[in-house]
Amino acid sequence: MVLIIVSLIVSAISAVLAILIILLFIIPLKTDFVLDTDNSILQATALWLHPFIMARITLENSNPILNIHVFGKHVLKRTLKKKSGKGHSMDYLRAIEPEDIKVSTHYGFSNPFDTGITCGAVNMVSQLINISTFENEPDFLADKDYVYLNASAKMYMGPAIMKIFKIRRLYRRDLQWIQT
Repeated sequence: MVLIIVSLIVSAISAVLAILIILLFIIPLKTDFVLDTDNSILQATALWLHPFIMARITLENSNPILNIHVFGKHVLKRTLKKKSGKGHSMDYLRAIEPEDIKVSTHYGFSNPFDTGITCGAVNMVSQLINISTFENEPDFLADKDYVYLNASAKMYMGPAIMKIFKIRRLYRRDLQWIQT
């Protein structure tokens, strides 16, 4: 009897895990990034199957803080620390391949020349990235310096995780080849 109950529990857990893995390939992770210098806000949010999982990174006292919520309940709050190592983070970022990128910028500087240079640089960068919606609103007559940036995107985490594992495997293979 106990063996049947244990086998049912194990099969239920494995079925739930299989469904979650399939959903990683079907349902995108929604991300949002906000930078507001007027209100001293720097925040990145990731939502998957909202309200199932929500992760938010904020800057508090110059330290990045990770908050994770599951079903609306706060589960984890941790200060993020920079790891020292080889630094393959750009390769990992390329593996993610975000879709439906939306960017909204509002900025102004007390010097109109600085605003113009920034406007040109922002427009140039927007041409290099595949952005679906781009709003650029420079304020050439601003009394004070401010920047507001809101960027959002969707990304499928299943393919991204597989690409990251492939990149890590290639780096390990190169490391083993160098050591022999």
